Amino acid sequence: MSLQQTEALAATIHELGYDSVESFALVKAREALQAEIKLYQHEVAEYESKYGMDFQTFQTNFDIISTFGLFEKEDDRMEWNACLKGIELVENKLKTLSE
Repeated sequence: MSLQQTEALAATIHELGYDSVESFALVKAREALQAEIKLYQHEVAEYESKYGMDFQTFQTNFDIISTFGLFEKEDDRMEWNACLKGIELVENKLKTLSE
C-alpha cells in the first residue's frame, strides 16, 4: 500500500467516526465474528428442527432414532458437532477481542 493510500485510508476511517485504523479493524473483526456465529447458529437450529431435539439429546438417543438412516445420522452428528465447536471457537475469539 502506498503512503498516499495509507493516508487516504486513515482519513476515511477518521471521517467514519473511528479514532484509528486499529479501532476500525477491531469493530469490523467483531462484526465478522458475530456474523459467523449467526451462520453456525442457523445450522444448529436446522438440525434441532430436523430432529426435534438439541444435540445432547440427539447424542443420547442416537441409536433409537429410526426416522433417519445411520449414514445420515452420522453425517448430521459430525456436522452438528462441528457447528457447535465452531460457535465455541468463534465466541472465544470474540471474547478475546472484547477484553
